[in-house]
Amino acid sequence: MAWINETHMRLALEQADLARLRGDMPFGAVITRHGEIVVTIMNGEGQDIDITAHAELLAIRQACQRLGRRDLSDCEIYASTEPCPMCSSAIFQSNIPRIAYAVSRDDLPHIFRARKIRIAQLAEDWDYTPDVVGGVLSSEALLAFDGLEKSHRVVPQFHSVQHRAVQHKTR
Repeated sequence: MAWINETHMRLALEQADLARLRGDMPFGAVITRHGEIVVTIMNGEGQDIDITAHAELLAIRQACQRLGRRDLSDCEIYASTEPCPMCSSAIFQSNIPRIAYAVSRDDLPHIFRARKIRIAQLAEDWDYTPDVVGGVLSSEALLAFDGLEKSHRVVPQFHSVQHRAVQHKTR
């Protein structure tokens, strides 16, 4: 893809490395506009004690504040790892048309659980068609996960068992 800038992805990977050094999961994000960097940021979940402090969400928040608007339709986002459903929804809600990520969840099955809903499926359900490209510098991105055995995420005991389908009661 012509719009992908490996230098910008490497900045996201550097942010991921910094997050790991401070004890967070190695996630980083960069938002650019017309080829210029708007935001570079690392995951802040552990540091901020905030489960919503994913790198992509923090990047979107800061980009909106710096640009003074919620519409980021003239921006790109580079993420070190495939955005989760929460981050994907925020990306689409802010109208970012180009999304590049390095590592897929499938590349790290010992860390990430399988998901049925992924960024590609969410992209199909939006009111515009974003360009989503995975695998950008993935071999470099995987280095940040060396030695990690399992996620640092909050995982209650019931997450280890199969969930039953939720039944909705009607009155």
